[in-house]
Amino acid sequence: MVNLFSGLFRKSKMPYKNHPPSVLQDFSQYDTEYIMYCIEQEQKVSWLEAELHTSDDPKEIAMQTLEVACAFYGGDWAGIIEVDLEMDVWNPLWCFNMNKRDKLHRPFGEFEVAKFMPNWVRSLKEGKPIIIQNVKDVQKEYPEEYAVYKRLQVDSVIGVPFGPNPVGFLAIRNPTRYVSRTSMMSILAYVLHRAMAQQKTIDSAKLAMSPDEIQSDRDIIINFFGSMEIHTSQGVLKERDFNSPKSSRVATYLLLNRKSSHTAWEIVEELWPEEPDKMDALCNYIRGYIHTFRKAFALVSPYPLIVTAASGYQINHDFHIMTDLQQFDLLWEKAQHATSVSHKAELLKKAVDLYKGHVFENACDEHWIVGTVTQYKSRYIGIVNELLATLMEVGDYSGVQHYATKAKKITPENVKAYYWLVCAMTKLDCSELAKNEIAHAKKGLTSEEFASLKKMFLSDKSLSDELLREAE
Repeated sequence: MVNLFSGLFRKSKMPYKNHPPSVLQDFSQYDTEYIMYCIEQEQKVSWLEAELHTSDDPKEIAMQTLEVACAFYGGDWAGIIEVDLEMDVWNPLWCFNMNKRDKLHRPFGEFEVAKFMPNWVRSLKEGKPIIIQNVKDVQKEYPEEYAVYKRLQVDSVIGVPFGPNPVGFLAIRNPTRYVSRTSMMSILAYVLHRAMAQQKTIDSAKLAMSPDEIQSDRDIIINFFGSMEIHTSQGVLKERDFNSPKSSRVATYLLLNRKSSHTAWEIVEELWPEEPDKMDALCNYIRGYIHTFRKAFALVSPYPLIVTAASGYQINHDFHIMTDLQQFDLLWEKAQHATSVSHKAELLKKAVDLYKGHVFENACDEHWIVGTVTQYKSRYIGIVNELLATLMEVGDYSGVQHYATKAKKITPENVKAYYWLVCAMTKLDCSELAKNEIAHAKKGLTSEEFASLKKMFLSDKSLSDELLREAE
């Protein structure tokens, strides 16, 4: 990757057309603090320039920049605040804390309300720095803003806005130096803004990767939800194409544990520990299982996916591999940081759509993979329930009906899927369908699960007495 900030501080190499005046300037008009500020700013910017050129990781660059900002202004915390004025929210993205034990993120809510911070909203709209040397000065006029300061342990604060896309602030809590001089913060805010933009590009590229977007014969997309599929630039290899259940298990085990190599003995011990009397024979068979897989994979790639190593077998590290499990996790992570309800809903929908069934469904009950299966099943239930609640909140009742129906089929034990489905049908004036769903729930759920569903119905005052009687 080309260095992220290779041209950020580049000095002009063009010679001056005119020599600067030989008469020394009169600096008596400037106070000592300002002169020291200018000298230190030049030194820190030069140092930061050299440091940034050693990294192309946006987060690493941002953290280094925040540390410089915090130290330069003598603060105890520096952070990037992302703002969405349309949705009236803001939240911290990256931050640096001088006190490693001070977990400032804890007092932050999942999202903070922007309207409670009128001085910051005005600063952002006007594109001007905000300087509050004593938060008590705003207590009387802006009590809600003052309450936020107290919760976040802010005695004084300075912030510089940046934008567009993304929009936000570089903020420093409790600064003790150069409080009224913000030009250094503006320089650092620009660096942070570019780091954020680059991180967004990287995240988007990860999420956008799909079979249609495979660019080279070294790119692979693997789907584990449901039946395994491997997508390459030359085609799609499906699990049934291996024509060998044990071969597909070996390949799946290596793909899910692809950071290291594994001996034949390790593979057998993980996959078939219940057959100790066959260990030696199975170890010998591993080579054959891998050969079967490689032969099938050769139909869609000129390179082997599984290669031999000094200590056994491993996945070929020359491939660029993206799995649906990784995409699922990335979408979930992005959804937690989405600043608008609509964006969050779209990310959750994409994650839910990826889940087509248990991880490696044909072996989902086997001990070697059951932990992964359970982890993603639980996460899917959590994500789909969050999506249903979000869609219900914005009034997308048809969307609730669609995703709740799908969730019932994939995870029939998900009690909340029945609850949201009945609520959506009620909103759509489909009371008979709602009654039918309650009847299906009585048959499909265990007595304990239905009792839990019944409690949800009884606590929901919007449901009619007729529906509540149906749940009796």
